[in-house]
Amino acid sequence: MLDIIHPKYIILKPSINGGFRGSEEWILEANKRKIKWCISSSLESNIGINAIAQWTFIMQQKYSSYFNTHGLNTGILYVNNWISPLEIKKGFIWYNPFKKWRIETLLY
Repeated sequence: MLDIIHPKYIILKPSINGGFRGSEEWILEANKRKIKWCISSSLESNIGINAIAQWTFIMQQKYSSYFNTHGLNTGILYVNNWISPLEIKKGFIWYNPFKKWRIETLLY
């Protein structure tokens, strides 16, 4: 498909692209063709975003040559979400060690 469409970049969402392994396969194929790629965490819970953020860091380190940007967020969109130590600061997602995960908020 990449050979037919010739996109300038692709957006990867692990929960749609076959998980982390499937998304990494897309990264490898995009890199072979010098196609830029980015990772999205849209519409994920804070737990999913945490996992995707860590995986994105690893992919950026491993395959940085065509890594363009990423679309990670904090899951603020949801009313019923895990309270997490993830924050957005100056356009970057950060883990705040002074905040704790609060899963009990979903039990009420």
